Amino acid sequence: MKIYRVLIGREKMLYAEVNGSFYRLDGGDAIDVLRKYASSKTLDLGRRVDENNVDLSRGIIDGGRITTPFDPFEVWGAGITYHIARKRYSEEDVARIRDKTIYELVYEAARPELFLKDTGRRCVGYMEPISVRSDSQWTLPEPELGVVLDGSGEVLGYTVVNDVTARDIESLNPLYLPQAKTFIGCCSFGPCIVTPDEVPDPHSLNIEMKIIREDDVVYEGRTSTSRMIKRIPILIEYLTRDNNIPDGTLLMTGTGLVPGSDITLIQGDIVDIVIGGIGRLVNPVVKL
Repeated sequence: MKIYRVLIGREKMLYAEVNGSFYRLDGGDAIDVLRKYASSKTLDLGRRVDENNVDLSRGIIDGGRITTPFDPFEVWGAGITYHIARKRYSEEDVARIRDKTIYELVYEAARPELFLKDTGRRCVGYMEPISVRSDSQWTLPEPELGVVLDGSGEVLGYTVVNDVTARDIESLNPLYLPQAKTFIGCCSFGPCIVTPDEVPDPHSLNIEMKIIREDDVVYEGRTSTSRMIKRIPILIEYLTRDNNIPDGTLLMTGTGLVPGSDITLIQGDIVDIVIGGIGRLVNPVVKL
């Protein structure tokens, strides 16, 4: 099952996609629906939507516009979770401890990098603009599998996430990470939440990303969650260790696609991310 949230006028309504058909859900929010479905595997479906009133490529369901599928109470990020050539983690002019970069040390460690990205206030959804900080000259998208958690750390669903990062600010000093990661329009996710029963193995999903500029593809990359070296159960274990998380926490699981310093987002770009079996997330770019 896939859960969408749609803005119709000033109201946000929930819709479920079941076997290719769409149904309006009356009452509750997405987390309530997901918790009920996780416990009973049943759902009270409402009115069926005419297929002529669904156009996912334009983000339209029932005449309304798809927005973020829920309002996360907390958004957490993870870093250095993918197998990437060692050279990629040591080639940049970044902080070092002894003879290794801080990235290399995390790559080798059992403990993952985890950071609080947002409280959900700066998140945007499908076709809503992501941002480049006004003081950044090198900002990159980071396509990631997102995991929706309840307060006990149980997985309620999966989504597509873009962890937008000011890489130049991050590279200056590790203490600048919050400024590199948290700003207006720094995170997008959606277009839906996919329930775990539709994702038999979250570590076998293909991820693709394109950066489109004036109809030209200036960057294109592919990877797979099978290349994760710090996997989802480990990330959840460390996230919930001595740390109470609320129902509706969104955990970003890190990126395996890292464009080089010759690529940066600029005003007017389009970022197009596809995760097989989850969905397609498209966002225009604005410069703050």
